[in-house]
Amino acid sequence: MSLPPAQTDAPATTRRLAAALLIGTLGWNIPFSAATQVLLPATIADLAPADKLHLFAVLTATGAVVGLLANIAFGACSDLTRSRWGARTPWVVGGGIGTAAMMLAAPHAGRILTLTLCWCLAITALNATVAALTAVVPDRVPAGRRAGISAVVGLAILLGNAIGVLLGAPFVERHSAGFAVLAAIAVLFPLAAVLIAPDQPNLDVPRPDRTAATFLRSLAPPRRMPDFYWALWGRLLLVLGYFMIQTFQLYLLTDYVGLTESRAAGVLAINSVLFLAAAIAGTLAAGPWSDRIRRRKPFVIAASLIAVAAGIAPLLSPTIAGMTAFAVIGGLAFGSYYSVDTALMTEVLPSAHSRAKDLGFLNIANSGGQVLAPVASTAMVALGFGFTPLFLASMLACALGAVLIMPIRTVR
Repeated sequence: MSLPPAQTDAPATTRRLAAALLIGTLGWNIPFSAATQVLLPATIADLAPADKLHLFAVLTATGAVVGLLANIAFGACSDLTRSRWGARTPWVVGGGIGTAAMMLAAPHAGRILTLTLCWCLAITALNATVAALTAVVPDRVPAGRRAGISAVVGLAILLGNAIGVLLGAPFVERHSAGFAVLAAIAVLFPLAAVLIAPDQPNLDVPRPDRTAATFLRSLAPPRRMPDFYWALWGRLLLVLGYFMIQTFQLYLLTDYVGLTESRAAGVLAINSVLFLAAAIAGTLAAGPWSDRIRRRKPFVIAASLIAVAAGIAPLLSPTIAGMTAFAVIGGLAFGSYYSVDTALMTEVLPSAHSRAKDLGFLNIANSGGQVLAPVASTAMVALGFGFTPLFLASMLACALGAVLIMPIRTVR
């Protein structure tokens, strides 16, 4: 992706780009969702059943730190890359290959420490793909059409989350086979994405001198950009709050609702389909509507408040029905949210020449919120009052996420 952007207006090209972003985003989100929501918790439960909650929190927290740093670093590297395939393609494909290698290694770890190492390396590689793909929207899509394309990306994230759970559930007792399927997806989907909508060579684009000091400066966060940080913290709190429940669903269904692990996996699969249906409805409504009226903030705030409502159902009803209601309401919330929030994020970026790196900081909110959620959930349960503090903290975080979007001035 050349810098500044080679924006795309031709309908056929836009459709190819939308298809590529859909497939590429599925290529990292399906493996991530299946691993974090099904296969990793199940693997840890087999290795250390008595300490599964604590160890899962440690593993995801460690992966969170590694992933956040990797996203920023690979984003900066992508911004500086000049190649015959453009700035983003080498990182999209290379990240997929690295993710696949670690997915294949994870089920053979045999020890929690080795599993944690494999997961950290997988997250590192995965974030190379994430950082490069995220920058495609501001690189190649005009500002007035970004909510429509962002809706595709949001739909892919939601699809990936649902498909990941559906895909992981049958392998809850066959981890090696499950991780092998995820490895294939991690390689093939990003490769298909860059073939569907290939980037233009950018060898002629000037680049800063290749020095360590230049690279380190390129990693610095934006300065004097309050809207950038309002957007970052708003997203972080919303994602953290929602995924405190979402990522913990397997343990909620077994330890809160009282199901067996196999029954819980079946409920997860059904709820994922319902989540997806509601998310598609929210995505198809919010994204095009936002582009049409040229407003972003009202949609993001409303979606955050719907996410608050999603946590009420399981809090009041510790049943399958309560968890199903959470899935449906949460799907509507996140379908609306992801279809517009990505467009909002691209419109608060400070510079056209550091898009991937700056989006890497914003991606801290997305990926960081998801991987830190189990840590926060475990802390809430550790208070000794059952799962009630978890639900209350989740709803509070989502509500604060809505509040923090309000001060943004440069986007309506």
